[in-house]
Amino acid sequence: MTNFKKLSILFLIILLVGLLWWIIILLQTFPKKYNFSELKNSKGTTAIVVLTGGKMRIEKGLSLLKKGFGEKLFISGVFEPSDIETKYGLKESQDYLLQCCISFGQKATNTIENAIEVEKWLEGSNEVDKLILVTSYYHLPRSMIIFEKKLPDLLIFPVKAENKIDLVDEFIFHFRLIISEYFKVLYTIITIK
Repeated sequence: MTNFKKLSILFLIILLVGLLWWIIILLQTFPKKYNFSELKNSKGTTAIVVLTGGKMRIEKGLSLLKKGFGEKLFISGVFEPSDIETKYGLKESQDYLLQCCISFGQKATNTIENAIEVEKWLEGSNEVDKLILVTSYYHLPRSMIIFEKKLPDLLIFPVKAENKIDLVDEFIFHFRLIISEYFKVLYTIITIK
């Protein structure tokens, strides 16, 4: 067997072991590591940040805001603020949320730009010391890597947008997402500054 074949096999084994590690982290370890329920009774100001781009993200952020888990909500990414009222069911009695508590960032097109957008939103605001980060389950680990690097002074609690994930029903869809995100995490770990 040539050295190239040996190196190729070794590389493939490392890649597969890493993928197995990633799946365990994503589905078992990561969700259990973070518990944001104690935030409700903690001191300081908590902001909720929603990264757009997936199902149920904005709904989860609005739900957390309405339940009092955060004082402010920032929706980062390409999104029209005018749609929020009609699309996400803010009734007239809840319009005050749009006036007092919800802000939008519309320039970010990827996770690093989301973090930069949030950083700019928080500039000059020394009152926020905790962040609830809402995005899809598969996107949380990479988002955490980026946000912890860009916002090191904040305590960040990741929250998955989905209440229930049915991996069996749409196995191919979720498998492709998980594989794609695995390589994005590797790239992020190598390149994040």
